[in-house]
Amino acid sequence: MSIIKQIDVILLALPFVQPFKIALTVMDHAEHIIVRIHDEQGLIGVGEGVPARFVTGEAPETAFEAAQLYAKLLLGKNPLEIETCLGEMERFMLKNPAVRCAYDLAFYDLLAKRAALPLYVLLGGTKRVLHSNRTIGINSPEVMAETARKHVEAGVQALKVKVGTGRDEDIRRVQAIRRAINAPGVKIRLDANQAWDEMTALNILNALVEYDIEVCEQPLPYWNIDGLKRLRERSPIAIMADESIFDAHDAFRLAAAGAVDFINIKLAKTAGIRGALKVNAVSEAAGIKCMLGGMSESLIGVSAGVHLICACPNIQLYDLDSPFHFAENPAAGGVSLTSNGVVTLNETPGHGADLKPDWLERSKKVIIRE
Repeated sequence: MSIIKQIDVILLALPFVQPFKIALTVMDHAEHIIVRIHDEQGLIGVGEGVPARFVTGEAPETAFEAAQLYAKLLLGKNPLEIETCLGEMERFMLKNPAVRCAYDLAFYDLLAKRAALPLYVLLGGTKRVLHSNRTIGINSPEVMAETARKHVEAGVQALKVKVGTGRDEDIRRVQAIRRAINAPGVKIRLDANQAWDEMTALNILNALVEYDIEVCEQPLPYWNIDGLKRLRERSPIAIMADESIFDAHDAFRLAAAGAVDFINIKLAKTAGIRGALKVNAVSEAAGIKCMLGGMSESLIGVSAGVHLICACPNIQLYDLDSPFHFAENPAAGGVSLTSNGVVTLNETPGHGADLKPDWLERSKKVIIRE
């Protein structure tokens, strides 16, 4: 039997290289909850969650406190009993998906380390080389087009383009990007982050048909499932849900309504791998393909996500470029991520990533022991 002997709860603040604008907000940094679970054999499972007020409803300050409460609940329990531990956490305190994600990833990391297996092997997956999109934040059409051109010249195969400030501006952005890259094989994925109403969305998507858009992510407010259904029925471009989907219940509602073509799984929304597997299973059963997206994770969260992708063939789109947003890389190990979007796994047991020792020392943390 394995026992949780110690849990480190860390609040990590990472500044961005430059401000990143989306329809919901402008970000110049991200704050992360890192959880490190120690067992009696000296193994450590590491997990990350990114609380976002504007998506998960969690503030970093309250998430840090919630993580400590969960730690006290879990001390002395068997970390290999993942279903039991995560179920007790959910019953103890609802919501907090990003905090529970950090614990979930740590549990799976520790289980894989106990088995001396890479996490993707433990999940029944196959090692693959993935091609992530690169994300372009909202800016002037000229700036966004130049950014797109540089990415494509570096070998990027897909671009995720943030939009949502107005019909004419958004159309000009996409036009400028497609003309600048001059490469029809490069995928363009739009992300409006809930910014449009139904008529605006339909108008814009009809206007952009000729620019070969692969998918439009969350064009409408998260609550408007009926609107997503109506838009999907009339849109010439595929529709993806993001802020509308947190768990398997949401996936079931979206599938039953026929509201979307794709679902964006984010570990901070699904409370980790356990929830993500359920969302993917519901989606796959309904014939809906998935993307694995993110909430500005470091290489810790991204690495866990890549292992999940390799175990889930239904996850066919990859948005894994968040580590490029940061001025510094706080993580040691993990997957390899190159500027052209190529992502490769290593064979380290678990997901392979942890905080660098200097970041572990300089970050705000609480150590909770038996």
